[in-house]
Amino acid sequence: MMKFSFLLLIPALLLGCQNNPISVQAEFIGLETNSEASLRGLFVVDENVIWASGSGGTVLLSTDSGESWKEMKVPGAGKNDFRSINAQDEDHAIVFGIAGPDFGYSTTNGGKSWEVVYRDTTAGLFFNSLKFADDVHGLAVSDPIDGKFFVIRTEDGGDSWQRVESLPPVEEGEANFAASNTCIEFLPSGKAWIGSGGKAARVFYSEDFGKTWNVAKTPMIRGTASSGIFSVAFQNDKAGAVVGGNYDQPEVNTNIAAYTVDGGKNWLSAETMPAEYRSCVQPVKSGRYSFLFAIGKTGCDVSVDGGQNWKFISEVGYYTFRAVPGQLTGFAAGSDGRIARVEFQ
Repeated sequence: MMKFSFLLLIPALLLGCQNNPISVQAEFIGLETNSEASLRGLFVVDENVIWASGSGGTVLLSTDSGESWKEMKVPGAGKNDFRSINAQDEDHAIVFGIAGPDFGYSTTNGGKSWEVVYRDTTAGLFFNSLKFADDVHGLAVSDPIDGKFFVIRTEDGGDSWQRVESLPPVEEGEANFAASNTCIEFLPSGKAWIGSGGKAARVFYSEDFGKTWNVAKTPMIRGTASSGIFSVAFQNDKAGAVVGGNYDQPEVNTNIAAYTVDGGKNWLSAETMPAEYRSCVQPVKSGRYSFLFAIGKTGCDVSVDGGQNWKFISEVGYYTFRAVPGQLTGFAAGSDGRIARVEFQ
């Protein structure tokens, strides 16, 4: 297995005792997948089971913490790009693609066979993100159809889906981004958030498992088709952060991150921004230690204060990241089949 490592030192704080600074080490360990797919879908079940998905109808599965990978091609989906994936264990997973009419597929046997679980012939559908709050409640979002984001929800683990009609209208030129499968956040409490970009950069929020929605403005960058909110993450029902920027001009770092302390009703600009455009933000937590990790194609940053201030740590770039639940470890995925294990110490 080919590996590469970067040892990085960054300042962080002990959660609950913020007057005692500590040093955190972050190490990227490149893993050999033998895949050439562009990977933007990633789901980490635990320290051993990791799923990834991407271009060419590709799905990857590791059951040994990334030491080896099984590459699968979903039958009939060779021209699809699976930007979104969710899994329960090494047998059960669901993927959503950006091209239809067959958008959603699920497996119950570790990818040996796949079943279409969402089919829709509506013109213009392009699913950007999929997120489950628990084993039964899920949401998926497409670019706008007839002036509203096309959001579907499930209450049976993804076997059946219904469109949500109660969303506020979008502004002209407003859209979502399928950059990292993180433009939706969905918590077990039923709270959900969807970030937007383009001509507007807003956060749509729900408090009832996606049945009804409101929308809040943010100070995030906007105005072009490649700018806005790319990712949203919440550490609990109140504290959340969004990151993004301009995909075509990643060096621009004005208004590329914001945070909330009231569940997404109001958003404030980060005081110190990430170094450049970031396509994914995720919480990392183990015991008393907690921080936010943001990554994009040109590097990564961390925040130890809920997204108010960001610290650049590396030029190592990936599209997306997921932490191992309850551990200071995670996995990142990107172009050309690249996956790395990220170890924080």
